[in-house]
Amino acid sequence: RESFTDVHVLGSKRCRVPAEVRNSVYDIFLAYEGYKKDRGLFDDCDRIRHLITRLGETKVSKPEVFERVSKSRVYVDEVQDYTQIELLLMFMVGSPVGMFLAGDPAQSVVEGTDLRFEEIRSVGHFVAGEQRRLVPNKYMTVTVNFRSHSGVLNCAGGFLDFLFHFFPSSAKALKKDYGLFQGSRPSVLHKLDAKMLKALLADKLMGAIVLVHDDSAVYWRRALDYSLVYGIREAKGLEFKTIILLDFFSELPASLQKPWRNIIFNRPGVDYEADYPLLSTYLKLLYTGITRCIERLFFVETKGSTAGDATVRFLTTNTVKRIGADAGKAGTLATRANATDVEALSMTADEFLTEGLNSAEAGELDEVEIGLAISALARAVWCFERAGNPKLASKARAHKISLEFRRGIEEFDNNHLETRAARIMESLKSEGLVREMNSVFYSVRPFLPQYTGEELEKHL
Repeated sequence: RESFTDVHVLGSKRCRVPAEVRNSVYDIFLAYEGYKKDRGLFDDCDRIRHLITRLGETKVSKPEVFERVSKSRVYVDEVQDYTQIELLLMFMVGSPVGMFLAGDPAQSVVEGTDLRFEEIRSVGHFVAGEQRRLVPNKYMTVTVNFRSHSGVLNCAGGFLDFLFHFFPSSAKALKKDYGLFQGSRPSVLHKLDAKMLKALLADKLMGAIVLVHDDSAVYWRRALDYSLVYGIREAKGLEFKTIILLDFFSELPASLQKPWRNIIFNRPGVDYEADYPLLSTYLKLLYTGITRCIERLFFVETKGSTAGDATVRFLTTNTVKRIGADAGKAGTLATRANATDVEALSMTADEFLTEGLNSAEAGELDEVEIGLAISALARAVWCFERAGNPKLASKARAHKISLEFRRGIEEFDNNHLETRAARIMESLKSEGLVREMNSVFYSVRPFLPQYTGEELEKHL
């Protein structure tokens, strides 16, 4: 307990949980550990700790076995999404001198992580021990952005200034990215009726990607009757030609509406890092969402809000002073637009096909939660249909139906379960989805009579 609650042991930069609530947080942690123990459960942290312990023991007792699992080189992208204990596992499998790690602390938006590059080096120091030559080199900064143009990057940089200024412990202030190409500023559609947005997505903006807060993605997918709606965390690591950031500011928690406005207007007198630490997470989310864009970016707010009204004023007028490196710079970061001003930006058949393939691939990843995989495959079906490729649409649809079956498998009685599983497996076989067919079989195997299960397994 003391190693967590004492700020002299675990400083505020390494742990952003306020000192006055650390005891309460630790009590919750103990209750959680008791809950797992009583039910025989484990979580990711337990799994990683077990692997580290086994690796350490194997390295000493069976070095020849350890050599078989160790790697001469380890390459990791999106490293800001990992915790220190996960990084320690990577260092143990590889070595400090054989690591290539890439990431952006300003995009540290995975819940439960808030990584800084200094913490990566501290893991390297721990692993290297007295062998100083094994300590990782200081990080290098890449500032050329090959994805987005200057219009998008200037806007993203404006919000980064708030992050670095008001939350200095959250992410180290690095030089801003610059693009290789000039481009148009983002457009702002303020207080746009949701029905009008739905009409635009069925016409001029067909194929644009809509990014929302992750817990709103299901709602907006249904409300807009539009498949290409992603949560921002879900879209991290991806890139899209045209992006609509929808109701980001109006859907901020009510308790953060005024604090967000105050940092936008640079109002002093509050320690935002101590009093409103969650704001830094939302700034990182916003930055992550903006930088998914390649060409055209739209900020769309369907209703007014304290945070949204302030941000629109910041983006589209010169009445709000910029801070940081761009303080005093002339010009606005975005332009106001009307729905009638939006030019047709529909994707081509090839672009729909590419987006469909990306979504189908996301639906096949083992580490993706099954609900997100189903959503990804639904997007794939929608894109393939608009690309005029019924064969791929049928394949993605069969995969989606299979995942929905596996998710709700306990709702079937045994008689219907066998029949439904047989039909789905036959469909998967005809579509060439052998791996998913095997997954269906092993999902229903515990519910099948022994003889039936054994005979089916012989033919897989």
